[in-house]
Formats: sequence, C-alpha cells, structure tokens
Amino acid sequence: MERLLFNRKNLGLDFVRECREASVLFLRHVKPLLPAESSDVSEMMILTKGYYYFLHAAYELAFRRNLPINFVATNRTNVSEEGVTVKVHFANFDAATETLLIGDTIASGETVRVVLEAYLEAHSLRRVIILSYAGTIVGAQRITSFCLTRNIEPIFLFGLAAFGIAQNGFDIAFLHNQTIASPKYLERARSVYHDRGISVAGWDFGSQAQAPKKYHALARIEAHYWDLPQSGLFPSADGPIDGSLVVKERSAYASKISRIDEIE
Repeated sequence: MERLLFNRKNLGLDFVRECREASVLFLRHVKPLLPAESSDVSEMMILTKGYYYFLHAAYELAFRRNLPINFVATNRTNVSEEGVTVKVHFANFDAATETLLIGDTIASGETVRVVLEAYLEAHSLRRVIILSYAGTIVGAQRITSFCLTRNIEPIFLFGLAAFGIAQNGFDIAFLHNQTIASPKYLERARSVYHDRGISVAGWDFGSQAQAPKKYHALARIEAHYWDLPQSGLFPSADGPIDGSLVVKERSAYASKISRIDEIE
C-alpha cells in the first residue's frame, strides 16, 4: 500500500503488480469473515476500475479457490461540489450470493450504493465486504447508511487511512483535515505531496494501466493545478494534452484551470 499511495509515477505493469499484491494481502486479512465455501461468496466487479483490484486472481492466490464474479458497469453522469450522480447501464448477476466482495476506490460512495440498490432488486444480500486502496470516510458512511436500513452488514478494509475528500469530489488525500491515519503517514505525505492535498489515487484510478495516455494528461493537469509543474512528483510531460481524454474529470480542475491547451 505504501508503494501504491506514495508514488504518483506508478504506471503500467509496476502499478498492476502493486495492485495484485495489495489485494492478496487484503483478502488474507479478511479471511475470518469469509464463508468456508466459495459458493457462498462472490465478487461484484464494478467496471471498469474494479478490474484493477484483481480480486479473482488474488482470491486464488490467497485461498486456492475460485471466486465467482458478477459484473456491473456504471458511469458518472455528474460530479460537482453538490454531489455525484451515478447510473447503472449493464449488469450480470449470474453469480449472486448473500456475501459480496467489492474492490473499489471509494470516493463519494455513490457508485457502490447504486450498484447494491440494483443488486437488491433481484437478489438478497446479507453482507458486503469492501476492499479499497483509497477509501473515504464520507463514502463509507453513505454506504453504511444504505446497508443498515436494509439489514446488510457492511465491512470496509481501507489502505493506510480513512481519507477525507476535497470539494471537487476527486482529491482523496492524506492531508485533508478529515483524514484519519497514522502520524507517520501524515508526516510522510507532507514531504511526498509537498504539503498539499493531492489525491493518492489520481483523478481516474486505474488509468495508470488501462489508459496511460489519459493518466499522463490528468497528472500533467494536476501538476499545474497544484502549482507543481517541476516537482518531479508526477510523470514527465508527454506531448500535448488531448482534451477529449479528460472531459469526464473536468470538474476536478475547472475551479483553477479554464483552458488546458495553455498548459505547457
């Protein structure tokens, strides 16, 4: 987790390998809470970013068992300081069980809430276990509130901290005033992140491997957003920014950057 959350240059296979290792360790921690038989637990993979938790492969490595998978595809239709709107546009719940494992980077918590709501339209659910490399307090609270009103037990495993989230809905940072973390990590973050509330997961987690060109573009915008273009914290500049790649994240930076074509 330290290698994931303190290295914003982590890209490609290095990023993939760190994610895989982290998920194996997450699952070993949660083993006492899992049903004895794999038929009693399944994954809810939230496409596309849930893919980068590699829970199916991690489950095999941790327990030498198969993990059945349900699939759901969502998209954010709006992100602003007022909140986030998420819609489900594809779902396959063929592997439905009463215990679900979800690997997801939890920001507002709205994606998981909407996914569980869709699942409950056809299936019963007793427990949901959420593994998050970077999860927020407000997101966990929203999911917990939803679950408890439906007699579902929510369990969260977060990496290194329970994070606060900035008003833009994207920056999940150690140096947010609501973040709960070990003092050693807060002190380390002051040095690594130049005493700024920079997101440990970037503005589109998973793009580090899924869409490196997009990640480079977003990281370059972040560097200017935080006035750190020469800091070495982010990947080096890689050609002009393709504005079409970062449209969905515009609300992350719009308050400070109006024209990305002016970024050098």
